[in-house]
Order: sequence, then structure tokens, then C-alpha cells
Amino acid sequence: MTLTDSSLRYLLAIHHLAQQSTEVSSLALAQAMGVTKPSVTSILTSLMKQGVIVRRRYGKIYITDRGVLYARYYDELVEKILQHFPLAGEGFTPEECYSAAVAMAVSLPAREIDEKCESLYGEDCREGS
Repeated sequence: MTLTDSSLRYLLAIHHLAQQSTEVSSLALAQAMGVTKPSVTSILTSLMKQGVIVRRRYGKIYITDRGVLYARYYDELVEKILQHFPLAGEGFTPEECYSAAVAMAVSLPAREIDEKCESLYGEDCREGS
């Protein structure tokens, strides 16, 4: 599966919101991301095509099992990056540090999680099938 920096940020935000509430709305996601509601539409479409979220009637967003698998993987990876590359002491804000860690995480090959996803779902997750 191919995630962009932006789509990974949205997936992680959806995952975190879903841990707080069973239903995630486009509005809640937009507020969490600090963007307008219409600006989330294209990212949500991309995430749906990759099979990591579903969008139901009235705009409710649910993360799929595959989405949870990837979100947990990338959450842990971002935390490891933040622990090993502490930029906060260099004058960067926590948001800037997080952005840098997400960008680094998404640029690294995700072979391990792709293989696990493929074995669980019987399809090639790297292609977003």
C-alpha cells in the first residue's frame, strides 16, 4: 500500500479519533486536522480506495481492520522516530517534530506490515486492492 505524507496524517488522525469515539465525522476530522471540511474529501476518497477506511451514510467514517493495522504500525514507527531523533531540543515545536517524524515514517519501506496485511487478507495490500 502506498501512503503519502498527507494521507498518513489523516489515517492517524482518524485512528486517534476512533479511539475516542465510535463514530468519526468529516467535521471532527477537519477540526482535528485544522482544515475545512471540503478539504478532507479527496484524502478520504484516496483512503477509501486503499481500503483503510469506509465512509457511510451521513458522512460517518470508520477505519477498517486493514486501516487499524497500518495506523498502529505507523503510530509505533512515528513514536520510535521521535524517541531516536528528538528535535524538540533543537528549537522545533512538537507539531514540527511530529510532522518530520510522519514524513520520515512514510518514506521508509513498509515491507513488514505489507506482508502481514497480505497474509491476513490474502491480497496485495501494497497496491491498495
